[in-house]
Amino acid sequence: MFLPGFKTADKVQRTMCKTGIPTLDSLLDGGYEAGLVYLFYGHEQLQNDLLRSVVHAQLPLPQGGFSSPSIIIDSSNMVDIIKLRDYAFQLGLEPESVMDVIYISRAFNASQTFDLVINHLDEFIERIPAKMIILPGLVDLFIKEGLDGEKTRQMTHIAARINAFTLKHNLVTLTSTREPVRYSKQPPVGKTLASSAQVHILVEQTPMRIVYSLTKHPSLSFRTESLIRSGSAFGVTLPLEYFFGDDSST
Repeated sequence: MFLPGFKTADKVQRTMCKTGIPTLDSLLDGGYEAGLVYLFYGHEQLQNDLLRSVVHAQLPLPQGGFSSPSIIIDSSNMVDIIKLRDYAFQLGLEPESVMDVIYISRAFNASQTFDLVINHLDEFIERIPAKMIILPGLVDLFIKEGLDGEKTRQMTHIAARINAFTLKHNLVTLTSTREPVRYSKQPPVGKTLASSAQVHILVEQTPMRIVYSLTKHPSLSFRTESLIRSGSAFGVTLPLEYFFGDDSST
């Protein structure tokens, strides 16, 4: 009896989906990889990036999508129908068709978040052949309600559940937090969730740019990519009076 041939890691076929943001695709060497949990933190711009990704996932495989529905368990009330419509138009998709395959479940407190993740994910994936799950604001309600011993235990179960579920079903799972980043620039989500998410992406915004930093990844090193913000004042010529005031004379 012969054993199957051994394959090194560089020979393993990876399932990828583009993010819908070229700068983010460059940061991640092509986009999101199935089987990994991604944690976004930092500037609120990340919410738009997640919404764009959930629409982009509906594109056909040759166009960098998954050609599949997506599931959102929204603990931060970030779903914006207008933006989803706009992103659909930008990608040449019909907004009604896009919304038909985005399944949204809203969590209003930490207990509901825990129940949806622990007790209902299997039911969701059996009914909906999704390849992407988004959990925005996953820990925010727990932090706002106070992380006592019971809520800390629940967060540990949630982190382990998401990690195992993502790997079992070969999904792309995107999580995020609205909590402000501290001076260390580490994700403010506690050690359990931070360690269970294989990829960390810090989103920062300056007056001129949106900066994405890859602070954790199983195979890529720390790196940074940025894009010029639309509507930024870079290169705008200002009148001389702007610098001297209205009562100045030459």
